[in-house]
Amino acid sequence: MKFNAQTEIDERQKTLKAVLHYFYRDNAKSGSHSRYSLQYHLVWSPKYRRSFLVGEIADRLKQILKEIAFDYRINIIAMEVMPDHIHILIEAPPKYAPAKLAQIFKGISSRRMRQEFLDVIKRYIWKDGTLWAIGYYVGSVSDNATTEIVREYIKNQKLEENESQSIQGCLFS
Repeated sequence: MKFNAQTEIDERQKTLKAVLHYFYRDNAKSGSHSRYSLQYHLVWSPKYRRSFLVGEIADRLKQILKEIAFDYRINIIAMEVMPDHIHILIEAPPKYAPAKLAQIFKGISSRRMRQEFLDVIKRYIWKDGTLWAIGYYVGSVSDNATTEIVREYIKNQKLEENESQSIQGCLFS
């Protein structure tokens, strides 16, 4: 086989274009020293899985979660507050580990909700005032197709509220 320098250059250019396309695709974000596309699906529930996140409380919780995301430069792709749990699909910079994201959202929202709704929280979660259960679920979302599936799942939570809750029960058992 005869070596052809032009063919070798063409092949390397194709490879370079493919790599650049991957790293500079439309959905990637830029940090000071990075390009990233990191989405996470977080789910957590009130202590004892009490069902009281409705009405004014749910609306305020959504607003608080949006404020937290803004403060930490996290993009909320989808969010739904159910009576007994929260789903949030976010895109976050790589400096935040998934466990840190859960800590940020749960910790700050707990403190702020207790400041505003302590009487309601104590009524549903006894006297200690702890708002959230200890655990949480986090799943990574790897591409646009998966992101769309998770986004639709979260959007349809309210529609499926009256249907079987077997999947939700498995998350925190």
